[in-house]
Amino acid sequence: MSAKTNNTKSRPESRIHKAADFKSIYTNFAQTAAGPTDISLGIGEAMPTDAGIVEVEMKVRLVMAPMQAKIMVAMLFHVIQQYEGLYGKIAIPDTVAAQLNKHLPEVPNLDGEKSTEGD
Repeated sequence: MSAKTNNTKSRPESRIHKAADFKSIYTNFAQTAAGPTDISLGIGEAMPTDAGIVEVEMKVRLVMAPMQAKIMVAMLFHVIQQYEGLYGKIAIPDTVAAQLNKHLPEVPNLDGEKSTEGD
């Protein structure tokens, strides 16, 4: 007798393959935007110049439904927790953390605690 019953719903099997134009991209820059029906994430590479200006070469823009973006955030949070469990806490420079916490006070800060700035 099979372990599965006819009343049990199972998830469909996923088969993931790389598209013919698949490429891996290094990024150290991200830019976000949101509209009523989608959220976009611009991915690029920031490179300082001799003139003291940071040039950003935008490589790709991901556009997704808000629900998919929220799922992606949860997946990234989970994989970062796994990474830190294996290799130790990821150090974020204080100046970068302060900028993010200033502009995004409603989200958990980089130490996993809710920011209280502006309260």
